[in-house]
Amino acid sequence: MKIGLILPGTIWYAPYVRIYTRILWENNVDYQIISWNRDGKDAKEGIQYEENIHVNNGSASFSAYRRYIAFIKKVVKENGFDRLIVFGPQITCLLSTFLMRKFKGNFVIDYRDLSIEQKPGFRQLFALMTKMSYANVVSSSGFIRCLPKRDYYLSHNFDVDAVRQNIGLRNPNGFGSSDNIDILTIGGIRDFSSNVEVVKALANDKNFSVRFVGSGGGATQLADYCEEHKINNVSFEGFYQKHEEAGYVQSSTFMNIFYPRVITHDTALSNRFYNSLIYRKPMIVTKDTIQGDYAETYNVGVALADCLNLKSALKTFMCQDYNAYAERCDKLLQDFLNDQERFERLLYEFVKG
Repeated sequence: MKIGLILPGTIWYAPYVRIYTRILWENNVDYQIISWNRDGKDAKEGIQYEENIHVNNGSASFSAYRRYIAFIKKVVKENGFDRLIVFGPQITCLLSTFLMRKFKGNFVIDYRDLSIEQKPGFRQLFALMTKMSYANVVSSSGFIRCLPKRDYYLSHNFDVDAVRQNIGLRNPNGFGSSDNIDILTIGGIRDFSSNVEVVKALANDKNFSVRFVGSGGGATQLADYCEEHKINNVSFEGFYQKHEEAGYVQSSTFMNIFYPRVITHDTALSNRFYNSLIYRKPMIVTKDTIQGDYAETYNVGVALADCLNLKSALKTFMCQDYNAYAERCDKLLQDFLNDQERFERLLYEFVKG
């Protein structure tokens, strides 16, 4: 059995592909990742489409996608894949005719962000593709209310080994000092409007430091804003290697996951959300979203409609019992591991034919 994993873009922005490659490797399954190295920063791995493009608003042009789709079809035929795992609704819809003709019942759809399938025309096409697939996988239960009525498997955006290793562990210093509170935003930094609220709320307070680690258009705007307004407790670091991520998180006090109220953010569970739980760093999230619901239900962070009272909310959270907080993180992570075990059984059955 030979499996092709088709990504919509760079490997760096798709850490979830490691969930699949770990399972495939452990089961001695022959596989190749097909990806689009859009900015030339990905290390050489698998089969890469090398067209460098200027990405506007996080998305490539339709003509660029068409060239990538032609590349995918070519390499799939040349490599003789038996089954495919297709990541994202864009690639699923753009490959729809090819998948139905060549791989009906032999592909899995992995869905991690709302996208073009929410638009008329694409909605009906994507619904058809979810019928033609072997199975459909989502990374958040929040997506299900926006998708066709199907059976969905949950595959969470975390490293299973890291979760298992960290359940039961505790930070020796608990939450840390309330006089030195470090707020970390790590990963793709695209949103200016929500992040600048956090910056404004904590600007030039000696008890708080705010770090942005990662790349994206939002980071550039935020850096310009801080320079213009002479804000000196905010720092920026650009591109980092994935193996460095845990160290950044462990050195923080809170994880910033405060997003604007748009449906794509309201329904998704971010990588930062899981890192917050795994490393016991309370989260700052937006109220009335799926992340906000988890934060409030399990009391693992602060859920806010705005950042006007952010300082007091953070200091109040740090007054509670740390060990009780860590136990709640463990409980939620164990629930997610149960989801993951069901997903892994599905994937094993898929790749073993």
